[in-house]
Amino acid sequence: MTRKGCLWFAGGLLLAAVAGVLAFMAVLQATSKPKAAEETRVPVLVATRDIPVSAVLAAGDVTVRQVPPEVVPEGAATDPKDAVGMVTTAAVARDEIILRSRLLKPDYVGPQVAFVMDPKKVVVAFPTIDLLSSIDILRPGDRVDMMFSFPLSKMNPDVQEMVNTLTILSDVQVAAVVRAAGGQANQPGQASAGAPKALLLALDPQDALTLKFLRDNGASADFALRSPVAPSGPFTTVPVDGDYIMQRFKLRGRVAR
Repeated sequence: MTRKGCLWFAGGLLLAAVAGVLAFMAVLQATSKPKAAEETRVPVLVATRDIPVSAVLAAGDVTVRQVPPEVVPEGAATDPKDAVGMVTTAAVARDEIILRSRLLKPDYVGPQVAFVMDPKKVVVAFPTIDLLSSIDILRPGDRVDMMFSFPLSKMNPDVQEMVNTLTILSDVQVAAVVRAAGGQANQPGQASAGAPKALLLALDPQDALTLKFLRDNGASADFALRSPVAPSGPFTTVPVDGDYIMQRFKLRGRVAR
């Protein structure tokens, strides 16, 4: 082989070596990037079983799993403390990521009270027609007594024409205050969104029927706000009518002629 041919051969070997090195580096970079991406994981809380709505989550219902950050939705729970003991507001499938926005505390009061309330009760809306609620004193979580005045003769013609005032429902918790602006319910800590329009109350079904009967028959209603530390149950009261007022204040009336 001539000297010129040797130079060409050596040059070809050098180019081949350089091309081999470049190809190896390209392959190394191509394989290392996905590997680095696969190693990026963040912790999230997922369900270990299918969980129904209104269920109280136990420690065994959730577990922490490492997943790629791009699959994590906003508001995902990351720690069992975020979920254990909370109530679900939607059904959760097995292996589904737990969202904090779909959990409520068992003692929650607000427009979503149906998820945490006693299943034997119903939620009713009562208009803010009395002075106490119309001046925006009542808040979610407050305990109230419901007082009514009505003539018994309107309900039973055999009864003497006389107005009676009595406490119909005692120690009722206000679940939410529905306001005029957009009909949104006000929750603790929120700014007022408008004038109060109605109160949401969780009641025994029979009490709810009694409340509707009185409203439909024109009874005049007022709320009485209880102290937060007041004992549960009704206070000791007696119905008030004309005879009660006459006797209590020792009044004398004129005999009709």
